[in-house]
Amino acid sequence: MRVLAVGLAALAWVSVSPGQAASKELSERSVKVLMQYAWLILPSKFTRPDGKVIEVDKKHKKKETLIPIDVARDVIKVGYTSAQAQLCEMWEEQTINYDAMIHILRSKHNWSDQQLLYITTLHRMTIHMAAGKLTVSEKNGEQIVSLDPIEPSKATCNDEKRKHVKELVAQHVEAAKAVSPPSGGNTSTGTVPASQKKK
Repeated sequence: MRVLAVGLAALAWVSVSPGQAASKELSERSVKVLMQYAWLILPSKFTRPDGKVIEVDKKHKKKETLIPIDVARDVIKVGYTSAQAQLCEMWEEQTINYDAMIHILRSKHNWSDQQLLYITTLHRMTIHMAAGKLTVSEKNGEQIVSLDPIEPSKATCNDEKRKHVKELVAQHVEAAKAVSPPSGGNTSTGTVPASQKKK
């Protein structure tokens, strides 16, 4: 097994400041790479907290489960902000940021349970990548993606950074308020990943 470099030149945006990252557009190649990583870790079977079981046919229905590249780009951007919130232990802001994303997406399209699970997986994976906790290895010609535990870093979370994260989340919440509520008025997917929850 050999470990592959995740820090692709096309993904160099993760090393800049949150403000720069939010304004810099991800290339199509970068988004496709991250979409593939999310597909690799997407579970074929997931039980939601409400007991509903979501099954994904990863052998035959990849096309039906994936989302448009422009939507994936937006999910990745939101994931980057969520990562900054998690690293600063801003749990409420992280949850609000995620919920706003789901609200916006569900107001625009009637996503299937499988697609919503994929969206959540892509968001979660982006959090780990932006925190430097995503490892891609290769075994027998196949890529393996691992999400390592994230340890909040108070040393890098000064008041200025925390303020900036709050501003980014507030902007996202305002964008969510501007769209119509999804059918049924429920924005929850029931698939909030563990990395979004305070331990």
